[in-house]
Amino acid sequence: GSDQLHSCHRKAMEALGLGNRALRRIPTDAGLRIDIDALRAAITEDRQAGFRPACVIGTAGTVNTGAIDDLQALARLAAQEDLWFHVDGCIGALIAIAPENSHRVAGIEHAHSIALDPHKWLHAPFEVGCVLIRDASAHRSTFAVTPEYLESTPRGLASGQWLHDFGLQTSRGFRALKVWMALKQHGIEKFGRLIDQNIAQGQYFSGLIEAEPTLELTAPTSINIVCFRYRGDGLTGERQKALNTEIMLRLQEDGIAALSDTTVHGQHCLRAAINNHRTRRDDLDLLVRETVR
Repeated sequence: GSDQLHSCHRKAMEALGLGNRALRRIPTDAGLRIDIDALRAAITEDRQAGFRPACVIGTAGTVNTGAIDDLQALARLAAQEDLWFHVDGCIGALIAIAPENSHRVAGIEHAHSIALDPHKWLHAPFEVGCVLIRDASAHRSTFAVTPEYLESTPRGLASGQWLHDFGLQTSRGFRALKVWMALKQHGIEKFGRLIDQNIAQGQYFSGLIEAEPTLELTAPTSINIVCFRYRGDGLTGERQKALNTEIMLRLQEDGIAALSDTTVHGQHCLRAAINNHRTRRDDLDLLVRETVR
């Protein structure tokens, strides 16, 4: 995966016993998308060194900036190299249901597996992580075990498939119920329109930043995540970081906005992720005014 990968992938590799070094971070381009040529070279290099690459991870919406990898190119490369193609779509997979922006995740349909977070653009409460796997047989055979007390029968309660054969837990709650009910109540089309609304608000907010002389964007805005900072007269490095951190904390403490901060291209910046269906442009106007103030 790219050098913008979410830290959960490191945790997964370590939990599998493969270790962090088994996760290759591939450089990204100016837009913070994975460099396809560098990925191809890394696969060749690893095989020549005696390693066995197994999976390519594409990101549909990085945490830092919302950048979306070229999923179509990644799908082609994974097929050519006979590798599993996984898409981390925890931020952006659901853009696929947004009529005005679904083109941004073209290629996601070729993934062998997709991770997504309904607690983001489906507005479901925690905990509600989701994974979609194309091959149900491969999914079940990975996790299923058959002790004598869980054997299937041709009739009765045990005649159906056990849901615990599709994951690590034998006993778990019905976490998917709240997602199913929300989709039944509101419909996919409504959620798709709200995603389009948030992405449009991201573009609007970026325009406000560009129009304000004391502020500057620190990364391209592709979806709903906007990275920016207060310039500060003559301030650089740690002094500029301290000023922007103080701005972030005051905005949080005053109840104006729940901004976070991050580092992009080696530069500290503020990060606004516009995810709430109640957000209005007036809120973004206020955020700019209060940041400058």
